[in-house]
Amino acid sequence: MIVELHIADYETAVMVLHLQRRAYTIEAQIIGSTALPPLHDTIASLQRCGERFFGYFQGERLVGAIACERNGKTLHLCRLMVDPDYFRQGIASALLDFVIKQEPSISEIVVTTGSGNVPAIRFYERHGFRAIERIETPEGIELTKLVKKNRKR
Repeated sequence: MIVELHIADYETAVMVLHLQRRAYTIEAQIIGSTALPPLHDTIASLQRCGERFFGYFQGERLVGAIACERNGKTLHLCRLMVDPDYFRQGIASALLDFVIKQEPSISEIVVTTGSGNVPAIRFYERHGFRAIERIETPEGIELTKLVKKNRKR
């Protein structure tokens, strides 16, 4: 079940932070850098990030989450995370599809991921995203920016 999360709620932020650390530890291993900003978030930084969060629950357990920000006609995917114990079960796809359906008037969806994170890049490409740019962060991490044009339903 997917529901909107109220990240300002302390208990919710604790759950999201725990999930985020588990998920982004895997990406850090894949790209060979622990400098990923999501690994350094705190409860307070999550609560003030300004992103809209949705969570995927199995029973009472938060096993996936996505966060986004809308800027005009563009939807920015800020975070997409799945608990490593639940990889390859369609959770990321369900979250992505769900959040896109929440914003039917957007014209494009933008996301960045570590350039060395081949599984993530393949995931986004399977969902219609195309790589358009490579960016280097202040932490020295190379990111790939991907964009998907939203087809009106």
